[in-house]
Amino acid sequence: MDNQKKINFIKTLTIACCLLAIATFVNGQSNRQPQSGHVPELSAYNFGSLGKLAPSTQIALLKKTGYKGVILNSETKDDSANLDIFLNELRNDKHFKVHAVMVRYNFADPLQKREGWKTTIDRIANKRIELWFIFGKKIDGITDRFIETKLKEVVEYAKTKNVPVILYPHSKCYIASAEEALPFVQKINDPNLKLAVHLCHEIRAGNGSRIDAVFEHVKKHIGAVTMAGTDSVADFSKPVLMDKSTIKPIGQGNFNMRNFIEPLRKSTYKGSVGFINFKIEDDPEVYLENSISVWRKSNELIKNDTTRK
Repeated sequence: MDNQKKINFIKTLTIACCLLAIATFVNGQSNRQPQSGHVPELSAYNFGSLGKLAPSTQIALLKKTGYKGVILNSETKDDSANLDIFLNELRNDKHFKVHAVMVRYNFADPLQKREGWKTTIDRIANKRIELWFIFGKKIDGITDRFIETKLKEVVEYAKTKNVPVILYPHSKCYIASAEEALPFVQKINDPNLKLAVHLCHEIRAGNGSRIDAVFEHVKKHIGAVTMAGTDSVADFSKPVLMDKSTIKPIGQGNFNMRNFIEPLRKSTYKGSVGFINFKIEDDPEVYLENSISVWRKSNELIKNDTTRK
């Protein structure tokens, strides 16, 4: 082989090796599980000791401690009056908002109360506020067909008002977990309908050891995520202990928060996360600040661990 042929051969071999190396790298990158560097912002429910404060005080305290929104109930007359106050207080705020309003469809309630969701949708129309929809406790005569029909009605009406609908699983109700909500969301198949993953209700459904699998199964349909400090297994010995064992300030309880944060980071959900503070009666200024601090530190720690791998 003359010198020119040798040179050409070496050049060809070098190019082939480079192309192989690039292909190997790209293939490795595509097979690697994507990890988001995003640390979700927190919104908080206005429950417990926080909910006993005036709406303006709640807003000031949540903003002071770093939260980006509030999640409101709509069950009582006080809830209804407070919604107007919150909406008025925040009408020009570009950094803090009413994130969602919850409604509960209790099958045994009078018709007017059951159908109150329409009024709630009208009040939050075109305001970038989500409707979180809970079907209440099971009663005789209520079937999946009824749930599907009613939910589709809610979604269709909400679309006319530019209100996203989130199907809200709740323990001891017709739909108790995200995986139970999934078939209804898939069947209706409307972009205006998604489901929520609630850590406390997944724990109560017995899913504490498989939160990663829950996220994996429902990840294409997640529209809301909520959490709190919790134990790994719910205490059902008394109703009050069920709440206390699964809803604590963030950082409390024996559930390893990494088992929630890691699958959340791997999912496609990029919205804010709701901190549920139901019946937490600690000083709100203290537990809100401590909780958001633990949340941020936990996320940063996991993000840094992932980066080093």
